[in-house]
Amino acid sequence: MTMKNRSIIVAMGLVAGLAGCASSSQSTEDSEIRFPDLDSTYLKVGDFIEPDNVLRISEEQHKDQVRRLLGHPHFSEGIFGVREWDYAFNFYTGNGNEYITCQYKLLFDREMRVTSTYWRDVQCPALLVPIQVDELDAEPRQEKLTLSGDVLFDFDSAQLTLEGRRAIDRIVAAFDEANLPASVRVTGYSDRFGDAQYNLRLSQSRAESVGNYLASQGVARASLQIEGRGQAAPIVNCPGSFAAPSIKECLKPNRRVELTLQYKS
Repeated sequence: MTMKNRSIIVAMGLVAGLAGCASSSQSTEDSEIRFPDLDSTYLKVGDFIEPDNVLRISEEQHKDQVRRLLGHPHFSEGIFGVREWDYAFNFYTGNGNEYITCQYKLLFDREMRVTSTYWRDVQCPALLVPIQVDELDAEPRQEKLTLSGDVLFDFDSAQLTLEGRRAIDRIVAAFDEANLPASVRVTGYSDRFGDAQYNLRLSQSRAESVGNYLASQGVARASLQIEGRGQAAPIVNCPGSFAAPSIKECLKPNRRVELTLQYKS
């Protein structure tokens, strides 16, 4: 089996692991969360939306903030005191014009602030926050998982986003209980713009946030190694000013968090 094929299989395993993972922010077939019939809305299919708008949804946001990001809910659920909003979005898969329709639910408290969100289908959050999987060594097995810092965190922040936490939930759910990683190295990176020492501190704080969340989900702290490397080891080099949107987008692969999993032989 080639390393490339191995990586593909591992990536599929992450998605399969998600299907069996229940959490406060993930809908499953046997949960109490129910989604309305898509045919009950005028859309029939989803509405195209910028994925970044969904990624900016977080707990404690008021309905007005949600509406500015996502628009009005697509399903009629009442007029006054409604504490449940449902949407239907279309997301491109990256394969030409192919897209999938994703149903998304938000629940609100009495103050009309977001308490939790749910997806009807497991491939939807996986599509929003992809995880790149590479095999580094076969014996003993070592794998590297790469997640975009732009979707794990808000700008200039080390606090994990809602969808960022979901992505880490997927990773933990995919661990084989019979063969858990002996060690997990969490490494944060930044791009080249800004003060080098500040970027180093930010990358360290982001790595610590990921490590702390892994520990909260049952990964042994003794197995975690956490490091921020700032601007080191860039994946791409994009000459030009960061003020140019094209340069900021070009440098996106450098703003990342890597998880290196080492398994016992």
